[in-house]
Amino acid sequence: MKKKTRKISTTLTLTFSLIIIGSFIIMFILNSLIVPHYYFSKMEHKVSSVMTEIQHSASSQQQLAELEDNNQVTIITRRLDGTSLDDFNEALNLELNRKKVALNRFWITQETVDQLKNSPQPVQRNFDQGKQKSTFLVEMRVIGNTFYLVGISTVNFSETASLINTFNFISLSITLLLIIVLIYISVRKITDPLVNLKKVAEEITGLSFVTTNDIPANEIGELALSINKMSYALATYQKNLLAKNEQLKQFTADLTHELKTPIALIKAYGSGIEDDLDDGTYLNVILQQTQRLNDIVDQMLDYAKLEQQQPIHKVPLQLSDTWRQTVTELRPTMEKEEILLLEADTDTPLSLIEADPILLKRVFDNLLTNSIKYTTDKEIQASWRETEEFIEFTISNQTSLTSDLDVDKLWEAFYVHEKSRNKNLSGTGLGLSIVQSIMNEHGFTIEARLVHKTLIFVLHFYKVSEQA
Repeated sequence: MKKKTRKISTTLTLTFSLIIIGSFIIMFILNSLIVPHYYFSKMEHKVSSVMTEIQHSASSQQQLAELEDNNQVTIITRRLDGTSLDDFNEALNLELNRKKVALNRFWITQETVDQLKNSPQPVQRNFDQGKQKSTFLVEMRVIGNTFYLVGISTVNFSETASLINTFNFISLSITLLLIIVLIYISVRKITDPLVNLKKVAEEITGLSFVTTNDIPANEIGELALSINKMSYALATYQKNLLAKNEQLKQFTADLTHELKTPIALIKAYGSGIEDDLDDGTYLNVILQQTQRLNDIVDQMLDYAKLEQQQPIHKVPLQLSDTWRQTVTELRPTMEKEEILLLEADTDTPLSLIEADPILLKRVFDNLLTNSIKYTTDKEIQASWRETEEFIEFTISNQTSLTSDLDVDKLWEAFYVHEKSRNKNLSGTGLGLSIVQSIMNEHGFTIEARLVHKTLIFVLHFYKVSEQA
C-alpha cells in the first residue's frame, strides 16, 4: 500500500500553527491558575518586607512616610494603651479612610490582639474592599506596645485573568489567521524551489538531464547547484557512454571485416590445395594470412590492455635513442620502398623523460610504419624541439588525403584513411589507436594535422621535472 504523502508547505504551516496555538493555551493556563497565586505571593512578600524593615530600622513618622511612599503601601500605627477594642477598631477604620482605603468590614478581634502581644510573629489578614472588587492585604505586628499595620490593595486577579484570556482569545483568532497566511507564504517561498528540484530530479530519472535556474541564496540553492552539477556530469557520462557504444559497434564491425578477409583467403586457398589447383604459391598465401590473423590478435590484446589502463612501468629514458633504434629496424623496409627519411638533428642531447621504453618504442614503430605506408612522394620528415616543459617530436609525410577529412577519425580502430595504401606492407588498422592510448596512459599528448595534403603528427613528451 502506497504511503500517503503531504506537501512540506502544508506540514510546516500546520506545525507552526499548532505551536502557536499550544503557546496560547499554555498562556491561558498560566493566567488562570498560576499567575493569580504568583501575584498574591508577591504582594504577601512585599508587605512582609516592609514590616521587617519597620521592625529593624523605621520608627519615626518621617521614616514610615518615606517607606510608605517608596513601596506604595499603607502603614498605620496605634499605641496599645488600654483603649477598648471598639475604640481601637474605630480609630483604625478612621485612619484607613483618611488614607483612602475603603473596606467593607474591617475588624481586629481581641484574639488577634492577644496573639500579637504574646508572639513576635506577625499576622496576615485579607479584607474585602467591596464594590472595588479588590481586597486589602494586611500584615500586623506589635512592636514595643505599638500596633503596626502594613497593607496593600490587591486586585481580584482571577477575574482580571479571565478578561485577559477573553481578550487573548479574540486577538489569537485574528492573529492566528494572519500568522497562518504569513507562514504559508514564507513556507511556499522555501518549498517552491524544492518542488522545482523534485521535477528536475524526475526529469533526470527519465534520462533527461535538465538543470534548474531557481537557485536561492541558502542551503537549498547549494542543493540546486549540486543537482545541476550531477545532471551535467550524468549528461556528459551518458554522451561518452553512447559514443563508446557506437565506437564499440564500429570496432566490432571493423574487426569482423579485418578477420573476414584472411579467413576467406585461407579457406579459398585451402580448397584450391584440396582440389589440386595449387601452383606452388597457395601454401605461402595461407601462411601469410595465418600470420596476419596472428598479428591482428596480438594487436587486439595489446589494445585491450591499454584500454584497461593497467599500471605501466616508467623509467628515465632518452627519446632520441628509442627513435634511432626504430629507424634502424625499419631502414631495410624504407630502402626497399625507396623512401627517404629527412631528419633534423638537435644540436644538444635531449633531456630525459620518464616512460615505459617498450610502449614508447611501439609509438615510434607505429608512426614511422604509418608514414611508410601512406607517403605519396617517398619522403618522410622528422624533427625535434625542446622547451622548458616538454620535448616535441614531429613526423610528417605527403598524402592523398583531402582537406574535408576529419582528422579525429584517424584515431579510430581499423579506420583506413587512404585506400591507396601500400599493399605490400601488412597492417591491422590499430596502429594509431594504440599510439593514442599509449600517449594518454603516460599523460603525454599527440595531435594530428592535415596541412596542404601533408599529414603531420605532433607529440609532446613532458620532462621528468614536469612529471614530478
